[in-house]
Amino acid sequence: MHLENLLKKPADSPDLHLREAMYGIADHTALLQEVMGLANADVASRHRHILFGVLCTGEGKFGFMPLPEGALKELQNYADIVNQYLEPDLKVVPLYGDIQGNIVAALEISFCTNPPYVVKLDVSAELRRGACWVREGGLFRPAQRADLDRMYRHAAVNKKTASNNNIVHVGLGNDPNNTRLKLVLPDVMNPPSKLAASRIQDEINSKKVAADVDFVDTDMDRLIHARLYGNESKYKEQGIDTLTEGLNAVMESHSVDDDYYYLETNAVKINLSLVNTGHATLDDVNIMLTLPVAEEFKVVDRLCPPPGKTRTHKESELLGYPSVKIYNKAVHVKYKIDRLEPDQPIRVFGEDLRIGVLPQLAGRKVRVGYTLHASGFKDPEQGQLTLLFSK
Repeated sequence: MHLENLLKKPADSPDLHLREAMYGIADHTALLQEVMGLANADVASRHRHILFGVLCTGEGKFGFMPLPEGALKELQNYADIVNQYLEPDLKVVPLYGDIQGNIVAALEISFCTNPPYVVKLDVSAELRRGACWVREGGLFRPAQRADLDRMYRHAAVNKKTASNNNIVHVGLGNDPNNTRLKLVLPDVMNPPSKLAASRIQDEINSKKVAADVDFVDTDMDRLIHARLYGNESKYKEQGIDTLTEGLNAVMESHSVDDDYYYLETNAVKINLSLVNTGHATLDDVNIMLTLPVAEEFKVVDRLCPPPGKTRTHKESELLGYPSVKIYNKAVHVKYKIDRLEPDQPIRVFGEDLRIGVLPQLAGRKVRVGYTLHASGFKDPEQGQLTLLFSK
């Protein structure tokens, strides 16, 4: 939900909690109590929100409070703290933006369909393992027996709506029924390091020819440089020894450019499609792919930025790239879909999964196993997809 829409709601909405300040990094007690409280609240909303830097000025209207420097960085850590201390899993997403010239941040808690949400590790003297909090009437408090009974009834109803008969079809590309995908290998024969090495070698050869006939002409060197590099770099007078050193180090000096070439520009990009063929909505759908580890088949663990820029795993996941974990013998790719409505095919990843490939894959098959779980499933659904590579 856009932050502007949150401010259109009444300030006392049961699924909205206003905070003037961030929680701070020293003690996680208040953060976890309030996230739990909203997740366990008896409200029908699919999304609940904690809004930072906003206060109620009276008559249901909003006012703004400036957030301190570092607030957005702190906000990014809240989801990890929630996942570390609360169970079952909750989807918690940080939001922030500029509203009427004010920086506003929010924490979105989505699809709380499996209560009660409780503390799984001791947090502080005030919040021990097993603690459970709810929000009622705008106040946060420890859950009572009646609250727990309500939550268990809610969870039981959700479990009855889900079946476990391989009702989710998983396919490659845009077709949930397509389990085999033919892919043409991209041309990866001219990475930046190879082009750079060729240019340097041409310069060295030109200088050697000139040296053999005892001919030195700086203007000629400039013309050769312009022919090789165009406007990409300024001419710098260099001897054969210096150029040779550059040639020997070309792989290292162009490693970032090569990564972008192999892992983004010329990477194979794949996505999945799902369709729920059952009659009930599925919540908290988690899918995991298992792919091989091979030199000629490199699953990219985050979106590779252009040379000169950086991008973290967290930033990649916020952009919709799946979570990728690379182990010795396998790669696990995970993604979560909050809600899967019946008979509505969806494309899974917000950003296509990138795979760096080499020509040795031509004519080969790569099998991709998947495991899918949803709230209420007794056992996960499993299957296999196949990638077919050709020149």
